Amino acid sequence: MQSSTKQNDLIEQRSWTPQYHFYKPNHWINDPNGLFFLNGTYHLFFQLNPDDVVWGNMHWGHATSDDLINWQHQPIALYAEPEGLGYIFSGGAIVDKNNTSGFAKNGETPIVATFTQQSKDETQVQSIAYSLDEGKSFTVYDQNPVIPNPGLKDFRDPKVTWYEKGQFWIKTVVAGQCIHIYKSNDLKTWHKLSEFGHKIGAHGGVWECPDLFPLICSDTDTERWVLIISINPGGPNGGSATQYFIGDFDGEKFVSQDEQIRWLDYGTDCYAGITWDNTPNIKHSRTYIAWMSNWQYANNTPDNTWRGAMTLLRTMYLKKAEQSYYLLTPSAVKLPQDTVRLQYCLSKEQPISVPEAYSLECDISLTQGNIALVWKNDCNEQFRLEIDADTQSVTADRTKAGFTDKGFDSVIKMPLSKHECTNLQLEIFVDECSIELFFNNGAHCITALVFPKQAFSQLHIDQSSKKESLENLKITKYTK
Repeated sequence: MQSSTKQNDLIEQRSWTPQYHFYKPNHWINDPNGLFFLNGTYHLFFQLNPDDVVWGNMHWGHATSDDLINWQHQPIALYAEPEGLGYIFSGGAIVDKNNTSGFAKNGETPIVATFTQQSKDETQVQSIAYSLDEGKSFTVYDQNPVIPNPGLKDFRDPKVTWYEKGQFWIKTVVAGQCIHIYKSNDLKTWHKLSEFGHKIGAHGGVWECPDLFPLICSDTDTERWVLIISINPGGPNGGSATQYFIGDFDGEKFVSQDEQIRWLDYGTDCYAGITWDNTPNIKHSRTYIAWMSNWQYANNTPDNTWRGAMTLLRTMYLKKAEQSYYLLTPSAVKLPQDTVRLQYCLSKEQPISVPEAYSLECDISLTQGNIALVWKNDCNEQFRLEIDADTQSVTADRTKAGFTDKGFDSVIKMPLSKHECTNLQLEIFVDECSIELFFNNGAHCITALVFPKQAFSQLHIDQSSKKESLENLKITKYTK
């Protein structure tokens, strides 16, 4: 591990400002909150410290976009109430098209935000606020909390979904290492229906940021319910991660299709993600975004001019397997069409010169042995991605990629089936401080932060023999 002096030298040498990932200069941000789409605009709210680049003094920040990649910062949406119910923690938002809340008086469409407030004594309660101007400003409900604390230390992160069959709202709230499910007709008065999570799923840490919603699988035209749960610690490669369940919801209880643990992303830097409300085609797909960090080192990443960024948006589909269903989560973003598109002639002996921010696509076929993509710079640093057919695994190694403090020097492991190794489509997004990898249209994902002293300028291809093939390599350079 590098010494603190070396880490300080690293900080002074470079800034790692993202080029096409969302972040907020001179601020700390974490969990995405209150996501909704209305009249052509995507609204992203998020945990914000307006005074520092480390966690604390939580408000809701706000940004908007019409193309999923360029974001405009907006004024703070919800302010902390340290002398009242408390700081504004995570939650969701819904577009109340039928005015079930009764907040609209003159034909407006209410946006109702649902969030946790934590007081100075760390009591967590569930509150709401509403907007009648499409999210530009919010009024905090004067009868908060709408759900008081039931005597739990961890009771937070409410997310609301409309239950079409019963014509009512359901709300999921984390309660320690399970979730509580509530019902309401008006978003103000809530009644507990059930609990989920006892003796099922990963339980290496506290559960956070639940999101329960229906999806129709295009393969079978069958509706299933998806439950996303973040967990910290307890991820498959250390620290924070996100698991998911697929099953059925009958208006009272959610029942998982099986007891298999499924990870939305095997990387160390995809956490606390939730989905947008009111997006087009929402019955068949959801739009998802997550915080791109890990609580092991989130407060200690080396760029002191900002901390915290979001992953790229992902589209979430159901896919049918032999006996069950699983999620595909490919990137919802393509880099702008006016970028330079470069088709490379692949040569094992010659490294490929790569820009600082780009996307990469390729096809890999392995029947045995391994193949590796290795990003390098002139400081002898590297990030290595290896696919191995013999062990049926993927390894992403950042132990030599620059910054290594606070457990950052990790090796990420992910399983692949033999069949997947023989026919692997890979899409990779590289930014100043991150690499996002999507395997086979998002059937598997790895998200990893990297903080090298210099940008990785070369891509090397290592193959164990001539039986491996990497074809159709295409790089799309990002230009603003």
